[in-house]
Amino acid sequence: MSNPETIIDNVYKVFNYSGRDFLKHAWREVVGSNISIVEAPTGYGKTTLSQAFTLYNLIFGFKSVISYPLRTLLEDQLNKFRMLGEKLGLKDFVGSRYMGHHESYYYVKPVTLTTIDTLSMCIFGLEPSELDRYLKALYIGESITSTLGHYLFSKATVLLSNIVLDETHLLADSIKSLNFLAALVIIAHNNDLKLLLESATLPDAFIHELKRVYSGINVVKFSEDMDPEFVEEREKKEIDYMKPVEVGEDKYEKIMEWLMEAEKNLSDQGLRALVVFNTVREAVEFYNYLKKYSGKIGVSNDNVILIHSRYKEKDRGDRVDKIRELSNMLKEAIKNKQDTKNIQYIIVATQVIEAGVDVSSNVFITDIAPANSLIQRMGRFLRYPGEKYGYLRIWYEDLKQFKNKYKVYDHSLVQRTLDQLIVFKTFNPHLPSKYRELINNVYRIEDFAINTSEVNDLATLYLGLAHVKRAIEKFLDMGGSFIRDSIQIPVIAESDLSSKNIYESLIPMSIEALKPQIVVGVLVKRGNELEQEELNAEGLSIKGLRTILRRRSMMPDFIGVVVRGKYDYEKGLVLEV
Repeated sequence: MSNPETIIDNVYKVFNYSGRDFLKHAWREVVGSNISIVEAPTGYGKTTLSQAFTLYNLIFGFKSVISYPLRTLLEDQLNKFRMLGEKLGLKDFVGSRYMGHHESYYYVKPVTLTTIDTLSMCIFGLEPSELDRYLKALYIGESITSTLGHYLFSKATVLLSNIVLDETHLLADSIKSLNFLAALVIIAHNNDLKLLLESATLPDAFIHELKRVYSGINVVKFSEDMDPEFVEEREKKEIDYMKPVEVGEDKYEKIMEWLMEAEKNLSDQGLRALVVFNTVREAVEFYNYLKKYSGKIGVSNDNVILIHSRYKEKDRGDRVDKIRELSNMLKEAIKNKQDTKNIQYIIVATQVIEAGVDVSSNVFITDIAPANSLIQRMGRFLRYPGEKYGYLRIWYEDLKQFKNKYKVYDHSLVQRTLDQLIVFKTFNPHLPSKYRELINNVYRIEDFAINTSEVNDLATLYLGLAHVKRAIEKFLDMGGSFIRDSIQIPVIAESDLSSKNIYESLIPMSIEALKPQIVVGVLVKRGNELEQEELNAEGLSIKGLRTILRRRSMMPDFIGVVVRGKYDYEKGLVLEV
């Protein structure tokens, strides 16, 4: 199986995939290069490359680290990698390593699926589960040797691993994550590691700036000439596209109007709608609205699903399983050329749907977002072969009422995306040749202004065994994350403080979403007991609160932030604003 062609063919056999000529071409390029970027359409099967990559590494004595910017992506892919190992008779082949999951401590398994946040810490020797020891060494003066040198394991494992970064475009969202990516390219090049970057939407400006860091990056872009069958199938899809519509307080009514119109016109194939919001609050509000007026739409209440980032892990898993069940029913019906009009659902979601959830829709309704995010979302629209007709609707609110951000996104990127879309008479989000113009007109060189000094500092941080103290200081100086401007922090609703398992009730949440009026206190561990530490947050400014929470979250006794709100299985964590 050491022949590269044989390796990728084995992946095809395990999953009963039909081989794609472009993926085989891309695979040859990946094997022949140390650092590669592969760009292919959403839903094209780029995971095949990651899976072949792990088998290649296994044969040649390397470990594999497959990194994802979102844990939902990781969780979706983990079962596929497990199946690959089982079908090939490989025991203990794969494990995960991310917040609360320690299957592959120090990345010891042959294949480790991890988040980019965890990788960014481990690559500099900061094993997340031992962060309290590092902090004690820094603040209390304990020797760093109290960790027994465990921090060296992560560094050493990375040196023995080849790395894949999936959905790389998500690392272009901020200069901080972009700097880390550039540093990783340098580290991979200097240590002769293979690094594979995958995405469907990488602007030319982004690639240009990354190649300034290392000119030897091999860029492999999807070629329509290599897969005319795929291109023909995608071009046959008929899309009822309407230019973006400005909405006001009537936005939920407008969305309902679109759903009702689509249901009427799609009665012969069934309504499968995906409605995507930019904030959790809006998604929950529309879900409530939809439930209130459920009689207007002929979709069973059981198949009206809300999904966002503020669910307990098991509850989120239940939603993903339900969506997967519906998706499998649809794929099976299409494959067997059966009637699909009884397979109906409405999924109300936030950005979590952009990656890691295999689902399709024939009605796609979304708030405006930067071009990259929009194309990723629309990868869940008419996704499967055989789906031929659908409605695409985009709304936006008056951008003048927003300043630096349009909700959670950069205002200027949203404005540029809107300016492009309103002149399009038609729009096909399925083929790079159709959406590349949009992406390249929206993103500019200055949007990816890599800080060379910062990149070099991160790259040198990796060198030397004695640098872990400097890594801790750098980690704290960067606000507790090498990747994100807004760190994720565990929170718990007041209503869950009496829960039998507090740890299962913790929900990761962006620190930017925490405001003084909703923060009650901090949950800490004293000995074997959990206690609530009061915090007079209402007298603090937002900036002051975030500074306190960042520092407090780094302390060894910290468990989570207690917030005003209730947790509901159906709606997730609902904050009292």
